[in-house]
Amino acid sequence: MADYLKVKIEKLRGIEKLEIDLNLSPGIYAIAGQNASGKSTLMASLASIFYKDIANKYFSNSTCDDTKISISLDRKKLEISPDPQSYRWKYIYNSLYPNEKLKINGFYEGSIIYGNRFRDTNPRALFEATKIRFEDLESSADFVWENLGHILHDNKNHYKEKLFRILSTRAFRNYKFSGSPYFVVLDSGKIISQFSLSTGENLLVSVLHSIQYQLKKSSAYRELYLVLLDEIELALHPSALNRLIKVLNSLAVDRHLAIYFSTHSVELIRQIPSENIYFLRKHLNNLVEVQNPVSPAYATRAIYIHDGYDLLVLVEDNLAKCLIDWIVRKEDLNKKKLIHILPAGGWENVLTLNQDIISSYILKQGQKSISILDGDIQEEYKTKYVNKGLHGNINVFFIPIKSAEKYLRNKLVENVNFDFYNNFGDNFFKRKTLDSLLNEYKEIGGVEKDKNGKQLLNILKNELIAIGQSEKEFYTYLTEYIVEEEKQIMTDLAIRLKRIFK
Repeated sequence: MADYLKVKIEKLRGIEKLEIDLNLSPGIYAIAGQNASGKSTLMASLASIFYKDIANKYFSNSTCDDTKISISLDRKKLEISPDPQSYRWKYIYNSLYPNEKLKINGFYEGSIIYGNRFRDTNPRALFEATKIRFEDLESSADFVWENLGHILHDNKNHYKEKLFRILSTRAFRNYKFSGSPYFVVLDSGKIISQFSLSTGENLLVSVLHSIQYQLKKSSAYRELYLVLLDEIELALHPSALNRLIKVLNSLAVDRHLAIYFSTHSVELIRQIPSENIYFLRKHLNNLVEVQNPVSPAYATRAIYIHDGYDLLVLVEDNLAKCLIDWIVRKEDLNKKKLIHILPAGGWENVLTLNQDIISSYILKQGQKSISILDGDIQEEYKTKYVNKGLHGNINVFFIPIKSAEKYLRNKLVENVNFDFYNNFGDNFFKRKTLDSLLNEYKEIGGVEKDKNGKQLLNILKNELIAIGQSEKEFYTYLTEYIVEEEKQIMTDLAIRLKRIFK
């Protein structure tokens, strides 16, 4: 079972209360939300676990007498609150066992002022950096220069034999640096300090250095390491951001990293699974609501629609997207028109998003949007919305099969289909067998309690990710099976959608 870090923020920086349970399993996660919803406050609060000075700097003028940050993991708890006597923040560790203390190693790169890359950014440090001589430097670790070149320039050799850092023994003794900054040595011999590099270079050098340090530190054992990156998209081109995500995604699983971004970026969020996205919504009473899981489109609340799209199709999940995409290709519905199919999360998120698109006039003249929902909620939709006269201005249709989760549970657990069971297991599960994964599912009580199949789907997807197969391959195979097994249903659906799309 995954570990969850429970965080509660009270009466801080305009937030009355924010409560969130953050997954600490290795992977990439996003904290999304509108401006002033609490993203940066949450990130800085988390960073306070391993950087105690963050609270004193970041929250110095935004507290009141009953301000408090509470963070707990298992039976260990940390409470952080301002001390009116000393004007500093006090840390109180509570545990069922006196010798235990909440401790998590990590790295925080804040937006603008509070990031690690700015700790030596002051007039004295900038002046001292101009005095650096080549003999003060040592070559950067391969990990840093290779990934810096790959991410920023799509060329891992771009900084080869050019990126150096000051010798740690000389950083403070000779130049009074708080850290050990990096330098680029040009072919001409000119030395450029990290402080004078571009914002993207400056940011990434700090991030990669910290991760490289953790990789070296944890080579003999595996321990949790929390990486917090606040609004990283402000410094990176979208293509560089995409490469960074791929690098971090592979490192997360290999090296037990839980990597959290706070972001507004569609480019970043759309690469993160729905279950790893936390959407913060600050209400008028300053209570912050946390929604998880949410789709990338719902989290950003803004969809880029190409001018040429004739029809936007909102669906619940990737299985529905694959099914509709199969029909579009089979029936040649894209001929002389462009159709965009977008997964938007749970069925009510789909409806809300479609309503927002219409109300906000995002669609241009001649463009249309429709919602296609899983068939198992048709009656609930009628009861909850149609009978009350709601969502009457949007087009809603239903797929006559259950969701991916329920479909899999039916075929693998409730009404076992032997052919599907064997083909599915043989094609996908090479490390752990499908039998062993289903036994894990049974042991956590999934057979009795997981009626919607979400736990089952997560167990299967996590195993596929662990052995290097993509979620897209998983849904493509599942779509092909459904198409083959449910021929009449798919034919009927194709006929109806053909009418709709015309």
